[in-house]
Amino acid sequence: MTPLACFRLIGRRGNAVIRQMPPVVVGVLIAACTSAQTTNDPFATPITEEHPAIEVGLVEFTTIPNSDTETARMMLLVDEPGTGRLFVNDMRGPLYSVSYDGSTVTQYLDLNAPHWAVNVEASRDEQGFQSFAFHPQFNEADTPGFGKLYTLTDTSDTQPPADFTSGGGGNTHDTVLLEWTAEEPEAVTYDGGPPRELVRFEQPFRNHNGGHLAFDPLTSPGDPEFGLLYMGAADGGSGGDPLNLAQNLGSAFGKILRLDPLGSNSTNGHYGIPPTNPFANDGDPNTLGEVYALGLRNTNSQTLVFDNGCGHQSFRCEQDRAFDE
Repeated sequence: MTPLACFRLIGRRGNAVIRQMPPVVVGVLIAACTSAQTTNDPFATPITEEHPAIEVGLVEFTTIPNSDTETARMMLLVDEPGTGRLFVNDMRGPLYSVSYDGSTVTQYLDLNAPHWAVNVEASRDEQGFQSFAFHPQFNEADTPGFGKLYTLTDTSDTQPPADFTSGGGGNTHDTVLLEWTAEEPEAVTYDGGPPRELVRFEQPFRNHNGGHLAFDPLTSPGDPEFGLLYMGAADGGSGGDPLNLAQNLGSAFGKILRLDPLGSNSTNGHYGIPPTNPFANDGDPNTLGEVYALGLRNTNSQTLVFDNGCGHQSFRCEQDRAFDE
């Protein structure tokens, strides 16, 4: 069994603001360099510490079941206020609901169940059920987003042909964005049908594949950004972006994409490209309208943050060698 802990912020750094979503603290992201490479120090001059360190208290909150007799590989914990539950995913395929007091943990959906034919590829550390996001209208009946849940996962199934390819490496596996539609969002377990595929990536290497999914929680119906899905797409893997994809505006790799999951004006017709995206209406056939931000390396543990104080967005991304951003 895997303990799930919540972090209590008892300090602050600079102008960082941490918002607590009642009735529990969902979590505080702690960024740490995870590279095991031996490299030269990129900072010849030490960085002066201008602010006191953040001290964090750790409190055990609940326990997530093991998967395949091993410790659950938890990736993301989110609040779904419409149904009054927390949700956490195990990268091997299960998605669990958790009561606000942590006393009840229930498997809501297993992406790797045979009847879904998703075939989650989770054989390597960074591979698996990467992320998930509930449409902001998930529990609002008679709305376009009612019952909609989105998942991003690696799969060993490399058919149908991918929407986005890297142009190099080998087709080790695919990464797919799926839409699930629940009949009754408040049901204890998922009660809908098979998922609808929106986007498929052909992965050239076995690392740097997925990223975070999120809707902007600060928007409302009628806002141009309401219901748009932000999706992290890493640079495809290996090391040092050998295929030079992150800065290539004609590639979906190494980007944050912004999609309208309920639209249909994409090349494959399965999602929409918002007209407010930076390159959606630039008139250049060599740029992708889906691109919202570029130059990213590994969005596997990337976290998007929406700040209601200044309207800015920020994200964490694993970088090469000795530091993260």
